[in-house]
Amino acid sequence: MQDNTSDRPPDSSSAPLGDTQSGTPSNESVDQFVQLFAKHQRRVHAYIGAVLPSRNDADDVMQETSIALWRKWSSFDQSREFLPWACGVAHIEVLRHRRKYATQRVYFNENLMQDIAEEVLAQSEIAELRSEALVACLRRLNEADRQLVEQRYGGGVTALKAAEQLGRPPSTVYKALARIRRGLLDCVRRRISPELRG
Repeated sequence: MQDNTSDRPPDSSSAPLGDTQSGTPSNESVDQFVQLFAKHQRRVHAYIGAVLPSRNDADDVMQETSIALWRKWSSFDQSREFLPWACGVAHIEVLRHRRKYATQRVYFNENLMQDIAEEVLAQSEIAELRSEALVACLRRLNEADRQLVEQRYGGGVTALKAAEQLGRPPSTVYKALARIRRGLLDCVRRRISPELRG
């Protein structure tokens, strides 16, 4: 259950990363980078934050990583997934930061940093599987349940307000939401279990 369009750019034969004549990125290449970076930015930051001692350090390195990713984007291998590549670039920036402030900070050793990086990537993959499974499970809801979920969560209203908007007794809405949540949780677990075992 992979999202082929979100984890890596389209095939290189149809979507070059840059303008080979001028060496500058094409508009399509810029759009690809922005889309992928926006999707994975929080996960890259989570990795950086896990291996650096302070939030300020993590924010500084994230900024440097963002710049480095853009500079290296034109040479990005489209056969690779974006997140591991981005975390690899972040890892280099973390090491540079460590060297720069080696006498002023206490840092994790290299092996622990690698273990943390692998764990962040693994958790990211699981979160992505859950997200994809939830979308599929939501599509299977009947119209009334889907409408209730959209009112409550998509509209950001309370269950009581959703009941008023739908003209339903609050008690039935609370029970329905509890039933829907249980059903969605079971559905998501069933869908991702084979992926996790594989």
